Amino acid sequence: MSTVQVFGMRPAQSERVEADASATINLIRTHLPHFQPKVELKPESGWWTLDLPCPLGAEYQFSLYGYLNGERQISATRTEFGESRSHDRFWYSPMELADFRDDVSELERLFHERVRALMVCSTRIVESKGIVLLGYTAEYQSEAGWQRLGGISYLGLGFGIPFVGKKRVYTSPPIVSCAQA
Repeated sequence: MSTVQVFGMRPAQSERVEADASATINLIRTHLPHFQPKVELKPESGWWTLDLPCPLGAEYQFSLYGYLNGERQISATRTEFGESRSHDRFWYSPMELADFRDDVSELERLFHERVRALMVCSTRIVESKGIVLLGYTAEYQSEAGWQRLGGISYLGLGFGIPFVGKKRVYTSPPIVSCAQA
């Protein structure tokens, strides 16, 4: 049974998506051998997507995105009672091929380094409220302390938001330890 769910695609396109996502799926299965990821493709754009498991007590869930032989992204959506609310995507980290001088292997290496960190470490997303913008920064807890998960912070418009200057910290336990418990 395939781990890829495709919509309106020819078999050759489906195989390309599966091949492009396979290294990421293998990394996930290294840490979560019983996890059966469902990879979805949006044929109009050429992107594949998969959601990582949401640990009990997590305030957000991570999703991974890939463009065939190109860009990768990690995003977080808020959760409510363990259910993802996809319209509440509030942080993301794009990794564009041009930033890696068109070196697909280096892009994938760094992407997998970040995916591994968010799977095996506790993470947090810090929301900072400014006068005009909301800023979100994601970090993981390593032995050396809190490290940036990388990429850019998502900035949303914050007009009329009360409590300017306040920070809120969203947290998630490690995906791997929760899945093994």
